[in-house]
Amino acid sequence: MNLKAFFLIASSHRGASTTQLFAALFTASARVHAAGGHHAVDDAAILEPDQCQLETWADRETGGHRSLSHVGPGCRVGPVELSLNLDRTRAAAGNVAAASPQIKWAQAVDDRLSFGVVASASQQDHPPHRVGNTLVLLATWQPGETALVHVNAGRDFRPGRDDSNHSGVALEWKPSPAWSFVGERFREGGVDLWRAGGRWSMSTAWNIDISRAGGLRNSTPAWWTVGLTWAFAR
Repeated sequence: MNLKAFFLIASSHRGASTTQLFAALFTASARVHAAGGHHAVDDAAILEPDQCQLETWADRETGGHRSLSHVGPGCRVGPVELSLNLDRTRAAAGNVAAASPQIKWAQAVDDRLSFGVVASASQQDHPPHRVGNTLVLLATWQPGETALVHVNAGRDFRPGRDDSNHSGVALEWKPSPAWSFVGERFREGGVDLWRAGGRWSMSTAWNIDISRAGGLRNSTPAWWTVGLTWAFAR
């Protein structure tokens, strides 16, 4: 989850204490990070052997009341991809810094179908420091040369609070090697959300992403995200 989770949690706890709001802010930033950068629905693919990447992005709510900054280095180590996701959320309730180590595994069944799993643990710099863990099963299907379908099904485990579903479906269209477009429908924290965005691959090493997201029932403020990804060999 990212900024959207704060919107839905804070709006459902209008009388929450500062500690609860800090917990909500972190839950917003500690999320499973898609291979497609800031997108909520992950794909069943990992980095190539001896490859690393650095993902960065910034979220900003429409109106500028809340924002989030993210830096996420990751590398392929043997059969898995290891990442460390670092986030800072800024809002009226206060600022929260968060860290979330993540491990991801994926395997291709054939040229069109692959499966995987991703797990992460979440920590923040305000009590309660240990906020939760996430486990998500991944599947990617390629029905055509330029189309991909990504499906996620999992759970967010949050100590002291109710666990919640972490799921979604994304449709990706890649009309050329330089451009791709994604539309996704996902559920996090008990709220249904959407996102639509595009990616420009400046080269094999650099990508720029931009998207807009919000709640399906207009209960969640909309937000913009801009991201930059750099891939490199170890």
